[in-house]
Amino acid sequence: MYDFSFIGLGASNSLIVLSLIKNGLLKGKKVLILEVSSKSNNDKTYCFWSSYEDSIISDLSPIISHQFDKIKVNNSNIQNIVDQPYFYIRSIDLYEYTLAQLNQEKINIERVEVNNIIEDQNFYSISTQEQSFKTRFIFDSRPPSEINLHSDDIYINQSFFGLHIQCENAVFQNDAFEMMNFNVEQNGATQFFYVIPFSPHEALIELTRFGQQKIDLNYASDLLKKHILKEFGPYKIVADETGCIPMTTFENEPSSSRGILKTGTSANLIKPSTGYGFKNMHSFAEKVSQRISQNQYDHFNTIHLNRKKRFKFYDTLLLIILLMWPLEGKTIFTQLYKKQSAIRIFTFLDEKTTFYNELKIFASLPIITFLRALYVFLKSKRYLRYIVALLIVSTYLLLDNLNQDSARIFSYTALSIGLVGLGIPHGALDHLLLKTKQFSLPFFLFKYSTGIILYYILWQLFPLFSLLLFIVYSSLHFGESELVEIKTKLPSPFFTVKSFLLGFSVLLFIISTHAEESMQVLTYLNLNIELTKYSSENLSLALSILSFSAILIQNLLSKGNPYFGLLFLLVLGIPTPLIVAFGLYFVLQHSDNAWKHLKHGLKMNSIGLYKKASLYTLGAFLVFGLIILNAEKLDSFHALWTQFFIFISCISLPHFIIMHLFYKEEF
Repeated sequence: MYDFSFIGLGASNSLIVLSLIKNGLLKGKKVLILEVSSKSNNDKTYCFWSSYEDSIISDLSPIISHQFDKIKVNNSNIQNIVDQPYFYIRSIDLYEYTLAQLNQEKINIERVEVNNIIEDQNFYSISTQEQSFKTRFIFDSRPPSEINLHSDDIYINQSFFGLHIQCENAVFQNDAFEMMNFNVEQNGATQFFYVIPFSPHEALIELTRFGQQKIDLNYASDLLKKHILKEFGPYKIVADETGCIPMTTFENEPSSSRGILKTGTSANLIKPSTGYGFKNMHSFAEKVSQRISQNQYDHFNTIHLNRKKRFKFYDTLLLIILLMWPLEGKTIFTQLYKKQSAIRIFTFLDEKTTFYNELKIFASLPIITFLRALYVFLKSKRYLRYIVALLIVSTYLLLDNLNQDSARIFSYTALSIGLVGLGIPHGALDHLLLKTKQFSLPFFLFKYSTGIILYYILWQLFPLFSLLLFIVYSSLHFGESELVEIKTKLPSPFFTVKSFLLGFSVLLFIISTHAEESMQVLTYLNLNIELTKYSSENLSLALSILSFSAILIQNLLSKGNPYFGLLFLLVLGIPTPLIVAFGLYFVLQHSDNAWKHLKHGLKMNSIGLYKKASLYTLGAFLVFGLIILNAEKLDSFHALWTQFFIFISCISLPHFIIMHLFYKEEF
């Protein structure tokens, strides 16, 4: 039985091993190293900037082969970085240094490939082709077998090809490296040369590409050789180097097994916007050692480096630009290093700057490009709807203080646009959701229309029952949409109950925060019940708090605050009329979510959906017109909206049934 097992001996696991040995944490422990490759040459390099006081320098000083006190970017002046030099380590040196430390600890390496890991109560069995090993804890550096990107994730490649060369002439400055030289065709991506000198005659020169497509090695080799010959004269090749680093907003989930810790790339240690990760790996190793030294093995699998959310946001904006407008990369990086000191940039990339300094950095960059990226980000995260909601409410309140008639006209206009744009169209696609070999569009339309007519008749005969029915199926429908949006997986009965409670809380909050208006609307439904006893302020306040708390508790119990936007919209609607508050939720939250689900389920874009929905959207408005013409009492605003409420309920019932079946089948 081993105490610790390491799958792979790359950079991250090597640094963890070295940290554990340094702190004496492997004394008396049985340690297993599984590394199939017996490395004999240098296949990659590790570079990082750091102050001399940082522990990474004292820990790895025996294998730091070069350091640089000066930096050059493109055609800018050489900058002094003596306070945070740039350090260079060869992978073969790290590997051999780790082997030497393991030999001193009398820890052997098994040259086998891992096939499978099986959890068995308090230990794990690691299976190889010929044998299996039992262990308590595993450090797993294997990359994920597949990456299932979310719809809003960005993934581009930092691919590179480099040549280690010796030149006939003394052309390199020993203490200065060139981080980015953009004197190269961009080829639909962001491309630059990267120069690490080892001596006046010797250097590593790479062509690096930020882009969706990996760099073509033949293309890179030709371009690199032409550049070297032009800039540095005759040379000979000592070795070459190639690789690819992911630059992505996607984050790997921790292992589901409490005794298995993912390391390296799988532990999200690569900074998305730069591809640098070596210093993060060292910090991660120190954190692992600290946890082990304190015997804190609970949640061992979730050990991670904490990142401030704003830096993730900055990374995302840059990745959006590199993905969508890659030619802007050259301008951004050139301006950044031209207008800011390299030390400040390094501190920013280490995520240790103040917000004030970050504003100064962004002020030196092309603002329009980043605003475009911000728009794309807000759209991908679906935050635009909350900005739209804030603008609608702010405009309404402003107009209401100036002229109530103008405010009312604005609210009608905004609601009408929302209904035409999303509210009605998302329900006008039901004919696409139940298509089978036996599907008949005329028969479908007949059944659909019959359901609407029968429910309208039911409203005239039994308004109280019709209202209760509407509350039940609307709650289910709204709740289902919210749960599908956050990918909730529950057995059918529990899913139904949770859907109803969530949707009912939404409806109850909107009604109770607009109790007086709600009672006035209900008066026109001829419910034949005394409503005044249900309209006290204390009861309304209690129901508001109860319903809001129910949603808030669900939000706190769920990962990632999935209902924060919903709560924001509900609170935003409090100072507005009932119809605006309901419209904010119905159009910007419910209909927007459902539209996304329809795009996914039908595998169509918005334009295609609008084309399919146009005729039936028109039909829905014709039905509303007929209901208005049939209404006997339209002597007030509330009477009008009562008929609108009945209209919405009538077309919603068959829609709810079809969407329920759609959600059950697709999600």
